[in-house]
Amino acid sequence: MTDLWRGRLEGMPIDPPADPGGRVVVLSAHPDDEVLAVGGWLSEQTHREVVFVTATDGEASHPGSPTITPDELRARRPGELLAALRCLGFEQPDVRRLRLPDGGLDAARDELRRLVEPVLRDASLVLAPFAHDGHPDHDALGQVVAEVCPPTAVLWQMPIWTWAWTVPADQEWMASVRRLECTSRGRHRKRQAMAAFGTQVRALSPHPADTAVVDEALQRHASLAPEAVVA
Repeated sequence: MTDLWRGRLEGMPIDPPADPGGRVVVLSAHPDDEVLAVGGWLSEQTHREVVFVTATDGEASHPGSPTITPDELRARRPGELLAALRCLGFEQPDVRRLRLPDGGLDAARDELRRLVEPVLRDASLVLAPFAHDGHPDHDALGQVVAEVCPPTAVLWQMPIWTWAWTVPADQEWMASVRRLECTSRGRHRKRQAMAAFGTQVRALSPHPADTAVVDEALQRHASLAPEAVVA
């Protein structure tokens, strides 16, 4: 399915949506979502004020693992994000951790609203997961951000698992997809940043519960396909 999407996106013209400039707030359900979705574009925004908000620490990525515990993931994954953002060119990235339960954002919507709304108050451009991405945490965060995003800000939604779990045909939102511009330097930095997420892009052991969460197909798409948002 990712190959179908890659072909579709490559056939689209570069047509970035409106970007008002100014302060950018990038919200992710888990550390790595933002890099997989728009890491190349982000690498060209290091001159701007960019705030990264992670709703969870991604501690539930390996249920049943004999190799790593949720507490170990909670400790490691935020550090992986910092390393990845430095690969993109953010020397001192501003990362705000909400520390909500991984896998529990749908049930924590009220708390999510309370925490997210103040962060968005002065934003000019807001990036959040696509509200229909198919992952419950992504959908919950995307929908909450769409509800509380200030009318003075522009919202871009980031498909992530959409590229792996759907096909381009008959998607009602296709008319709202906009392809972003990504330089060769940005693409290179993105690949370096993706490699920083060691707990997610590589198998931790031969055990079935330790397989890479970001599978080969999604890694290939994130590395090679044009970046795009719904706006």
